[in-house]
Amino acid sequence: MIRNIALSVFALTLALSFATAHAHEHHAPHKGTLIEFGEEFAHLELVIDAKTGKVAGYVLDGHADKAVRVAQKEIVINVTTSDKNAAFSFTLKAQASVLSGEKEGDTSEFSAQNDALKGLSVFDAVVTSITVKGKSFENTKFNFPKGNE
Repeated sequence: MIRNIALSVFALTLALSFATAHAHEHHAPHKGTLIEFGEEFAHLELVIDAKTGKVAGYVLDGHADKAVRVAQKEIVINVTTSDKNAAFSFTLKAQASVLSGEKEGDTSEFSAQNDALKGLSVFDAVVTSITVKGKSFENTKFNFPKGNE
């Protein structure tokens, strides 16, 4: 009987550990790649169209489900491909939206276009600097398409 109780407690502990580990898993609302800043303080979601080289960036809260407006007008991302000679950067520019009332310098949406992204499905990169809710993050590394969570 004691053995059965011990096994039940072990199984319950294991189940709770598994549930807790997956409770912090975030899903990108635009089906892109999530880049985490701080310990779930904020996220940047990148959606890249490899056919056109267009990028959309969305600044999100710590749970990656609500937009967060930021004051900066640009977000620079440095990219390193498997061919180390193909390193480049792209700059996400703040986007205004009449529908949401967001404007450059007070927006959660950014975009860019870079031909070097065409056909590129995997790369390592660094968000050089972003400030969200007054907190700055420098040189945040991630992998595309995995992210950094």
